[in-house]
Amino acid sequence: MRYLLCYNFFKVLSGGDHLVMDEELEAAFLKEQERRLAASTIAGYGRNLNFVRRSYQGEWPGWVHLSTAQIRSFFIRRQKEGVSVATTRYQATTLRRFYHYLLEQGLVDQNPLVGIQFDEVGGARGNLPNYQLLMESIEQNSKRATLLERVATYLVIETGMRTGELIALCWGQVDVTMKMVLIKGEDQTERYVPLPDDLLGLLSQLEAAYATPPTVRERVLTLANGKPVSRSWVERTVRRVSGGATPANLRHAYLNKVVLEQRLEDAKRLAGHKTLVATAGYQQGQVQDLKKKYQQYF
Repeated sequence: MRYLLCYNFFKVLSGGDHLVMDEELEAAFLKEQERRLAASTIAGYGRNLNFVRRSYQGEWPGWVHLSTAQIRSFFIRRQKEGVSVATTRYQATTLRRFYHYLLEQGLVDQNPLVGIQFDEVGGARGNLPNYQLLMESIEQNSKRATLLERVATYLVIETGMRTGELIALCWGQVDVTMKMVLIKGEDQTERYVPLPDDLLGLLSQLEAAYATPPTVRERVLTLANGKPVSRSWVERTVRRVSGGATPANLRHAYLNKVVLEQRLEDAKRLAGHKTLVATAGYQQGQVQDLKKKYQQYF
């Protein structure tokens, strides 16, 4: 395969077809990922590569000739178009891994993604992905997701559940009449969180899908084989449905939204924090954001 790629590479340099070369490079990269990644992740990488190539403005230079400046310009344009940070981050991760592969094959001299700084989706709380943008991304991507995957993703972003709490959630903790869910923390703490109507609708659909009504002790997130979902399943599902964000990103976006509504005490309770110190970190993030905006203009 490496010799074939090198052959096509030299064909491009001598005036060959960029598109043929690029499609073969993408196919070879995706084939290589089959040994370590899930099929859904590989499919997402394929969509990202295809999208970047087809939405490039101007004459497409080909993957092996794309420069750092051109890639930076592409992502700046995407951000101006209002694309969520999570989606941008996901596309950047795809390109970074793709160019790492090309580098290993000896087809490029360096990874053009090196040196480009993206907002850390999973970093400081001042750079948290916007709740509304994440919700829009989830609504769009959920059209291709299963009912179970949609329930898992919306439970995280609309209740702020941690991954362990989500996996352990049983039907007996869901109160449809009161529109509440009882979340049991891993440290034996408990808290009630309201359920919005759209999430209640998804939970009702999931419950109705059972041949017989589930018992109060049955897990809400149960696979077709009867086994509860794993942490890796939750991680993969949330990333795919949200457009690249992690479960922690969704939880933090939810809590940040509550804090922005000036509900610090509510945020502490909904988050399951033992003290206000941890919750106040989200307010600190807002202060840092204001400082950055101030420095941009003055």
